[in-house]
Amino acid sequence: MPDNRRKPIVDPRAAEKRRSLWTKIGAAVVLVALAVGIGIWVVVSNESSTGSSNELTVATDGAFRVTAAPAGTTPPVTVTIVEDFQCPACRAFEAQFAGTIEQLRANPDVAVDYKPIAFLDNMSTTEYSSRAANASACVAEATAGDGDFSTWLKFHDALYAQQPAEGGSGLTDDQLNSIAKQAGAENVGQCIADGQFRDYVANTTQTVLGSGVNSTPTILINGEQYQLSTPDALLQAVNQAATK
Repeated sequence: MPDNRRKPIVDPRAAEKRRSLWTKIGAAVVLVALAVGIGIWVVVSNESSTGSSNELTVATDGAFRVTAAPAGTTPPVTVTIVEDFQCPACRAFEAQFAGTIEQLRANPDVAVDYKPIAFLDNMSTTEYSSRAANASACVAEATAGDGDFSTWLKFHDALYAQQPAEGGSGLTDDQLNSIAKQAGAENVGQCIADGQFRDYVANTTQTVLGSGVNSTPTILINGEQYQLSTPDALLQAVNQAATK
């Protein structure tokens, strides 16, 4: 039998409305996707910027290099001083060898590389070794961008002059910041309080200890550990290395 039921009539206006609705939905989805993509990019970009601010740009081979060599030249001798600001033996070394190290820093044939590490964190209740080394990195980054470490050296020497006793809490972050200001470093308080370069300190410590160094201070001449004796003997060993 023939089907006499009336077939539905397609309303062209309704179809157009549907097409318009789907077009708007599609456009909205694209806009949302773009917004999400931009948001992700902004977050990643910000994280990258934050991460880059934690990089220590003034370090040379992981050390603070002080040298009188002309810019762009590499001295034939590198004297590396591995130290810990909590270490009493390091303070004693500074007292005995200060004049000798000053002579080496003034010699254009020598680079003096300082490597502060956190070897004695367990000798204070606040990980003072790490905090002091971080503070020294803050001072270096803030003041030695042109290769002039004079402010950092003042801070370095002041840390030993005011070295806290082992077993205590060590100097506070505020005290470290005060010493930094006295040395000539401004605006490092937040860097010190945030521990901005704690990762650098931890990585340097791990690398140094992994290289066979097991005490502080340790002196290396062109990468070879030197057995400390007297200031004159150290000068002689450096002069010999320069003639090789």
